[in-house]
Amino acid sequence: MLVALFLAMGLALEAVIGLRVQGWVDDALQREFLRLGHAHGGLLTLVNLAAAWAMRTLETPPAWAARIRVALLASPPIVGVGFIGGGLWHGPGDPGPLVLLVPAGALLALAGLCAIAVLRR
Repeated sequence: MLVALFLAMGLALEAVIGLRVQGWVDDALQREFLRLGHAHGGLLTLVNLAAAWAMRTLETPPAWAARIRVALLASPPIVGVGFIGGGLWHGPGDPGPLVLLVPAGALLALAGLCAIAVLRR
């Protein structure tokens, strides 16, 4: 579902940029952060698919697999919302405060991936 969400977001973003919709294309910081949110959210979703395959292949213990899934599934929306929110509501030259969600989501993804690597049988 997250793959479809970020794909749809990318299509909408490209349509807005391609059609040069006023108010969206004029702000370079906003445009850049919307692109970052779309790209990072989509890529982290693909990382989730690879991690699911790895946990199954490496036979990650079920108790740990549940925790890892929560961390990994939370990371794409947190990172995506951080970039998108930081771009939509920003100051004159800096991203908005929601960009602080990005490191939190990245740490969740990193923790989940490291746990898969450490817990392999």
